[in-house]
Amino acid sequence: MQMAVFQFVLMAMLCLQVLAASPPAKKPACLNNLVVKNEDCERAKSKIVYDKGILSKVETKVSVVSKDCLIEIYNPKQTVVTTKQIDDTVTEVLTACKSGHVRIKDNQEVGVWVTPRPKPRNWYSPYDPDVELGKAFCFAAAEGKVVKEECMQAFNQITTDNLGSLMSLNEATPGPRHSYTSKYKSCRPKAGRSGRFYYNDQHLW
Repeated sequence: MQMAVFQFVLMAMLCLQVLAASPPAKKPACLNNLVVKNEDCERAKSKIVYDKGILSKVETKVSVVSKDCLIEIYNPKQTVVTTKQIDDTVTEVLTACKSGHVRIKDNQEVGVWVTPRPKPRNWYSPYDPDVELGKAFCFAAAEGKVVKEECMQAFNQITTDNLGSLMSLNEATPGPRHSYTSKYKSCRPKAGRSGRFYYNDQHLW
């Protein structure tokens, strides 16, 4: 009898520890001044690439877009994220909000944003997930122009690991990144995980 009581108390304590360690899920934070269409978001969601139902853990950020709906998934600790978790979380945001963001209920390390494409378009277009690869976008520098040789020097400072993931060499925050910016004199190239590179003058950053 005493052993049964002891086992019951032990199980109850373990359950309480699990509950205490799991932060309560928060409701979506709505951005109701920004409106997306559900059908656009469903098409955007269908563009997310999975490997046997699991989101790539190489990526710390995944972005997909369809028409005016942009879905962004932030996974800074590269945890396991399933198709169902993403589907349920996008549905949760769209049910509660016109647009917004929330952390996945059973994976609080991962945040999901569902919003319209950023505006003004002339500035954000080169950064859209569906931008045409190989197409050049020109920015007007506030002071002067970048120097080609300086851009190549800055470009050569961008590093990847053997899987092609962008890597930060910053001693304070080393490791993989979904994007990385380097700088040399007048030029700051920014690399995104899609393989796109953006060049701009230092005065615009």
